Amino acid sequence: MSVVTSQDKLCRGRITNLPDLPPLPPPPPPSSQLRVLEIPHEVVEFDYLGVIAGKNPDDPKLKRLKAVNPLVQFPTLITPEGAPMTEAAAIILYLNERHGRNTPWGTSGLDPIQSAAFYRWLVFLPANVTPIMGHVEFPKRFVAIPESADSNLKSESDGVLKWIGDAGRKRRGEIWIVLEEHLGKGMQARRNEQKPFLLGTQDPTMLDVYLTLLANWATNHPRHTWMEEHTPILKSICEKIVAGSRIVRETLEENYCDAFMGKASHAKLLDEIP
Repeated sequence: MSVVTSQDKLCRGRITNLPDLPPLPPPPPPSSQLRVLEIPHEVVEFDYLGVIAGKNPDDPKLKRLKAVNPLVQFPTLITPEGAPMTEAAAIILYLNERHGRNTPWGTSGLDPIQSAAFYRWLVFLPANVTPIMGHVEFPKRFVAIPESADSNLKSESDGVLKWIGDAGRKRRGEIWIVLEEHLGKGMQARRNEQKPFLLGTQDPTMLDVYLTLLANWATNHPRHTWMEEHTPILKSICEKIVAGSRIVRETLEENYCDAFMGKASHAKLLDEIP
């Protein structure tokens, strides 16, 4: 993976070995942001499950990714100057500052209350929602059973992993209800038919796109049925975001994040991801 000096480079993972399921492009932020802002960029693709499983450790691309992002996480962005960018929220803010000014996706038109909410909740999502995904999907990362442990303890490890996953799912629901109460209802007075999005804006911001992604991405995450009962305001806004932007809609569909379009057939296959 060579450093690109004329455009941004996005490292992304693709799931390539699920039966009957096409490879998955990267999560919409910052992928959709690069597209809606018409930013020239190059994509470097990895086999997501291969990376998670530690396969092909000598892959030159993987070695280069480790050099700029030791946690080997997606997405990773390499700027035209060769600077590595990690963390989705940081990438969103960087691209907005560099390319989003004077566009409907920028933040310059937000009033002080909207601006405060934008930064608060944009950071809240990866700080609180994303970590729970790890507990639900990869509980083994949070348990280390010594080799010296007796066989009874080792045999009970599956139960411990289930407890971690169950606690993660419970906590995830609590966090989404916080979002419903404080972002969904908290900003509701600013919304109307002309300004229907999260912050009471006429056009969606990247906060809208990020929340829609997390509401409907991959396995075990809040889907439209759960949201209909517990977070109806956020569900309604997610539906408006999908309906209101062709690029967001296409990007979500490419990622099989399409339950808000009434296409939940991908869920069973995605639930088979270890």
